[in-house]
Amino acid sequence: MLLRAALLCWIVFIVPAAAQWRADIVPTSGRVTAIDVDGAAVRIAVGPSWYQLANDAAKLVPASPPDRPKLPRDALPDSRMIVGTAQVARAWLAAPTSRYDHGVLGDAIEAGSLVIERRDGRHGSVTLDRDAVFEDISPRIASIDGRDWIVVVKSYLDRGSALAVIDADRMIIAAETPPIGRAHAWLNPAGIADYDGNGTTDIALVRQPHVVGRLELWSWKDRKLTKVIEIADVSNHFIGSRALGLSWTADFDGDGHPDLAVPSLDRRTLRIIGFTPKVRDIARVHLPARMVTNIGAVKLGGKRALIAGVEDGRLVLIRNQ
Repeated sequence: MLLRAALLCWIVFIVPAAAQWRADIVPTSGRVTAIDVDGAAVRIAVGPSWYQLANDAAKLVPASPPDRPKLPRDALPDSRMIVGTAQVARAWLAAPTSRYDHGVLGDAIEAGSLVIERRDGRHGSVTLDRDAVFEDISPRIASIDGRDWIVVVKSYLDRGSALAVIDADRMIIAAETPPIGRAHAWLNPAGIADYDGNGTTDIALVRQPHVVGRLELWSWKDRKLTKVIEIADVSNHFIGSRALGLSWTADFDGDGHPDLAVPSLDRRTLRIIGFTPKVRDIARVHLPARMVTNIGAVKLGGKRALIAGVEDGRLVLIRNQ
């Protein structure tokens, strides 16, 4: 099953199941403030400058800033447009509104609509009623069985967040999870893959990553979402942050199935979770401080490793030995 998800992208890399995982500090010239992931390109912001890891060396070398498409005038400020490779050419959050006063992503301006430009020339939008907003920074493209779908967080003003899957052909919401049930209760997607190995695509999300921290797997089949797994003690966001990518999907144990790396609820441990043949921790890697940036995957010594910034400004390299 072909699967590609923007921002929540995953790169397959295989490691021995018995390997020992560790977190090392990569020297930097200043405080790490962000990690930007664009496909396989991973850039690290240190103060005002951008860097990347040198090939096969745990040291930073200068890099150009991320090259982002210019946002249209109607776009949500400080959001991110996605550029697709199949049916969807571009999509972005639009129609800024202040009708929802949550502010979990750093301000109280959310999106009232989602704009979709297709490669066949069609252009349209999904506009929400006044009882809801898109409480997100960027939509995500998921290509499933040759069709593009868009995954985004929809929040009801009085019932909190739900995960919405949008039909990019008909430009309608095809399905959504039940909202959490109260205002100002939010969720954050963590990955899209066939995690449990049953042949259908799963969408991983973290329900209330600040206070509850429950990982949920929702299976997408026949235009319906069905919850299949719940796991406690995870988080992939902190209040006010614009970083939503505190997770990474890959085959970490070499069994041919995608796994999920995501911090614990206190963000002091990186959990690498497998789902087949049963749910288990492949590894728990202690971090020197709370994770605060997106996670990126890099190549080091011929192997793939993960990098992230922590709250004291250091850059952490997470790898198996």
